[in-house]
Amino acid sequence: MSCIARRAPFTAVVFAAALLMVPSSLAQAQQSIVEAAAVNPAPAPAANTEVEGTAEVGGAAEVGGAAELESTAAPVPPPVLDSPSVSPAGTLHCGCHHHCCCSKQDKAAAMAAMRGAYKGVFYANDYSYLNDPCYDGPSFCGDSLKGLCDGKLDLGGEFRVRYHDEDGIRRAGLTGVDDNFWLTRYRLFANYRFNDTFRFYGEYLYADSAGERVENRPIEENRGEAQNLFLDIKLLDGEHGKLIGRFGRQELLFGDQRLVSPLDWANTRRTFDGYRGTWTKGKYTLDGFYVNPLNRDAAHEGRWDSTNDDVHFYGAYLSNKDHWLGTVDRYYLGLTNEALDFDYHTIGSRVVGTGWHNIQYVYEGGFQFGTNSPGFGDHDAGYATGGLGKKLSIAGHKPMLWFWYDYASGGNDFPAARGDDSFDHLFPLAHKYLGFMDLFGRRNIHDLNVQYIMPLHDKVSLLLWYHYFMLDEKTTPYSVTMAPYNNVAAAEDRELGHEIDVLFNITLNARNNVLLGYSHFNAGDYYDLTPGVQSNADADFFYFQYQSRF
Repeated sequence: MSCIARRAPFTAVVFAAALLMVPSSLAQAQQSIVEAAAVNPAPAPAANTEVEGTAEVGGAAEVGGAAELESTAAPVPPPVLDSPSVSPAGTLHCGCHHHCCCSKQDKAAAMAAMRGAYKGVFYANDYSYLNDPCYDGPSFCGDSLKGLCDGKLDLGGEFRVRYHDEDGIRRAGLTGVDDNFWLTRYRLFANYRFNDTFRFYGEYLYADSAGERVENRPIEENRGEAQNLFLDIKLLDGEHGKLIGRFGRQELLFGDQRLVSPLDWANTRRTFDGYRGTWTKGKYTLDGFYVNPLNRDAAHEGRWDSTNDDVHFYGAYLSNKDHWLGTVDRYYLGLTNEALDFDYHTIGSRVVGTGWHNIQYVYEGGFQFGTNSPGFGDHDAGYATGGLGKKLSIAGHKPMLWFWYDYASGGNDFPAARGDDSFDHLFPLAHKYLGFMDLFGRRNIHDLNVQYIMPLHDKVSLLLWYHYFMLDEKTTPYSVTMAPYNNVAAAEDRELGHEIDVLFNITLNARNNVLLGYSHFNAGDYYDLTPGVQSNADADFFYFQYQSRF
């Protein structure tokens, strides 16, 4: 700790104290928030998205949020480059009589690096802009905790608070149950590079819920967790590329997060225990992994979650960032669930690029095969997503307009189950694509949707997103956990309904973000005609979120 003391004695001590005091102080802090809200109801929130970032929202969501929306305005956020090496670059030296020769382009690049320093997974954060002599932008809380110990150690974290007012959607799906509550989350990380070969990364998470009248969801509360805790070892670095081995607890994020995501919208985030290897050479990146998810121990909130040895997740993900089509990914993903006795294998691809007349396009799809749970036979399913987008010019504004179609196959078995013949969306960021109300998972569904993103100000953007949902097979919709919504009676009609999402994203600065969202669901004929549904009433969802990173 001596190197920390030399470089930043006060901030280092505060950070260490925070690690020790978080669990005991959080309850008091959250109670204060709830009491304050009761005395002075929160004003209509300003807008922003947490999406993981702060940029555009194309997919807005884990969003509402950020790269989850890694930004909050981009139609489909670029893939997060999960490089294990994030050490600050060495100081650059240039002549010109001891004055650095920085062009406007150099300064703009340094500012862009500052805005993009925080990634969808914090172990990929890159603070090298702090050592760039061309960077002349603002300083932020936590900057002095980066590059400690002669550039080997980075410390930092995140604070997030979100208010929910859910009308008719508490629990899972259209339930007719109302609730309102506060969610708070703290993340603290330490990234230490021993040398060019070994690197350690640890991240602590504390997530809490307060004010609810209905039992909270498992993804809303976890009072203390090792979110990431792994060792990276450089196994190869030469003419045949670079190979990094990773061992321990780790989050996973691939592509646009339709199948593999840390699920940032959730208060708790998703993580795994296991192994990963990342090979990079030129335009190619190949990841191979074998991991187990965690058992969410909701009954003992203060206890760290254990490995779920009954569920195995493994695969390979190849990305080419310089294909003539744009970015092209190909992947194989395997999921074995010994408890439910099913075994699924997914082969798919993703293409993101820009074509004729600057029309942007996105395609992702694949097929899924294997063995279902006993009684459901062999597994034969698939999914596809297609999108076309164009930046318009309207009265001095440059909004982005996207047309999307999402499809995931359904099986014809009824009653339905997690291990039936419908497509399984694995471990996704479902919130980002199939409506911010999280009524449906990517299974047995058609979703025709239109997305409109309008910059209202340099720091404010507006997202409007309309969805029309239908069943693929006349059985039942599935929740975001892949559980059947209604096993009392098969569907009498395929029309699920319409959802409209309105999201304001306010970027206070590059480290502080606000989201203000409202969504409405108009229930379709499925809910009016099918026996056994929990509700056929329309539903509403309002939320406000503030996020700060340091």
